[in-house]
Amino acid sequence: MSLLRDDLTDLTSKEMTSRLDDMDWPLFVQLVYHHRLYSVIYVRLKQMNLPSVPQTVMESLKQQYTINTFRMLQLTAEMEQVCGAFRERGIRTITLKGPALAHDLYGDVSMRTSKDLDILIPVQEVEAAERILIGLGYQCKEGERSLTVRSWKWREHHICYIHPEKRTQVEIHWRLNPDSGRETDFELLWKRSRFSSYTQTPVRMLEREDLWVYLVTHGARHGWFRLRWLLDMDQMIRTMPLDTKKVERRLKAEGRLSIGSQTLHLASDLLHTPLSDDYLSIMAMSNRAGQRLARAGALFMNDMLDSPAELPNYQSYLFSLRSARQKWFFFIERLYPSTWDVHQLPLPRSLYFLYFPLRPFLWFWRRFKKSTMTERGKV
Repeated sequence: MSLLRDDLTDLTSKEMTSRLDDMDWPLFVQLVYHHRLYSVIYVRLKQMNLPSVPQTVMESLKQQYTINTFRMLQLTAEMEQVCGAFRERGIRTITLKGPALAHDLYGDVSMRTSKDLDILIPVQEVEAAERILIGLGYQCKEGERSLTVRSWKWREHHICYIHPEKRTQVEIHWRLNPDSGRETDFELLWKRSRFSSYTQTPVRMLEREDLWVYLVTHGARHGWFRLRWLLDMDQMIRTMPLDTKKVERRLKAEGRLSIGSQTLHLASDLLHTPLSDDYLSIMAMSNRAGQRLARAGALFMNDMLDSPAELPNYQSYLFSLRSARQKWFFFIERLYPSTWDVHQLPLPRSLYFLYFPLRPFLWFWRRFKKSTMTERGKV
């Protein structure tokens, strides 16, 4: 944390050496890799030129930094090709993360990691987008499940595609979030969007205030289990001029004030992010809930799992993120068939209506199979 907060720059050389002498370097490297911070940490350590840092640690970080730089350049080329192919066929796109976000936040794509491209499109263009991606050599990660998603787009928010040769991944979004919360529709997001200053070909990004709300919601949904996401928020607050009143109104409109408060608590407590009076006002609007969610998020950070979904309390945490309205719709959604039902018991499209009465039985079937497999694993 001290490196992320730049605390070490205030220490004398003797104090700095003393602190680093007690460092568990294998654990340090493990944490840096888990939180996907090797680029940021490598650059800062290189600038500080500390003799107490083992050369093996610097070489390991440098290797990952170099690999990530080439990876981000590859994703940049892929982003321009995919967005260009969509544009040629009249499909509007808004890039959510990836290299464009890295450049927007840090001014250097090598300073942030990305495993895929997230692209938002109008919901009515999902089928056309899939045909384009298949033409470019992509395959749907879920296989045949993509065909069923189209029937219930309101239950899903994206489909994932993988290119087996390029080893790149593209997520096509038609909504920003998977929950039932209110969110700004594509037309308004498009109207407010801006062009990335990074790419030579036109690539659109979310307006900065929309981006702030989206990144907050994305990080909260994943329990902030990677510090990279929180560092993004720290960077936005420190370096980007935002209209915080717009941010506040959009958090209120989507029922996400508690998530905004959670983010500001975590950033302030862990990264010492300086908060203006406007940000402090947002944090105070849902202070108690924000503090409770911040404590939960801090716990997810400590486990170093590939996904917080592996933890038993993750589902209850996700439920606590929802507003009262979102919780109500959550229970209504449980009555509707899911893509898991279709995958578990394939039926002809003409008989899809049968999934409604069959849903409770399919749900219990899945739970029974899961518990049976768990018991066998213990044996």
